[in-house]
Amino acid sequence: MTSSPSTLGYGHEDEPLAHYAALVTVFAGAMAFAGWTLRRRLPKSIPPTDLALLGLATTRLSRYVTRDMAGRALRAPFTDVAADAKPQEVKEKPRSQRGSMRALGELVTCPRCTGVWAAGALTVAYIAAPKATRFVATAFAAASLSDHLNALYAKTERS
Repeated sequence: MTSSPSTLGYGHEDEPLAHYAALVTVFAGAMAFAGWTLRRRLPKSIPPTDLALLGLATTRLSRYVTRDMAGRALRAPFTDVAADAKPQEVKEKPRSQRGSMRALGELVTCPRCTGVWAAGALTVAYIAAPKATRFVATAFAAASLSDHLNALYAKTERS
């Protein structure tokens, strides 16, 4: 899809904008469908402790998908290991430079982008099955806290 810069703005000519829009549409549609399906179970509010738990779990889940070695199996169909990556370094780039493969490759290598999807999935799960979701989210949240503490320890050890 090519359009004039005056239509899209400067710098967007080589981006798969229609494919990004399709991903946004899929996400919005899935969330709308989940909200409609679970409408009778929607709480008036979510306790701050559960919100914090879901936030920490979202962080860890998105990092698992986008950065962990074990998550490579999820990313492999859409990414290639970067040519300048060191052994055992997780550094990947989208496999394709165009279309849906590029858009999906960018999604699964971007922690913030994947974080929106992870937050959506965890929120839907929380509404559908709060106890089970708290259980799973607790494991991801504990791993997230561990990651942050290990990073702090590593930083103090280098000092």
